[in-house]
Amino acid sequence: MFRIIILNPSEVIFEGLAESVFLPGSYGELEVLDFHSPMITTLKEGRIRVDNNFFNIKHGLARMNLNNELVVLVDS
Repeated sequence: MFRIIILNPSEVIFEGLAESVFLPGSYGELEVLDFHSPMITTLKEGRIRVDNNFFNIKHGLARMNLNNELVVLVDS
């Protein structure tokens, strides 16, 4: 499992541990799993799925770092 934080400019939308996260990447959907390579990607309008939780977004930015933590900044 890895740590994920989803936030917008005014609040933390979700913070916790996840087994998998699906992101609406600007160039297609992508899945993030435990120990994913570090990355930064832009997000388009769509839905983020964190295990069995869903979050609708307009656009955003996602960053997976070396500490096995996914930070997602969104406009929802």
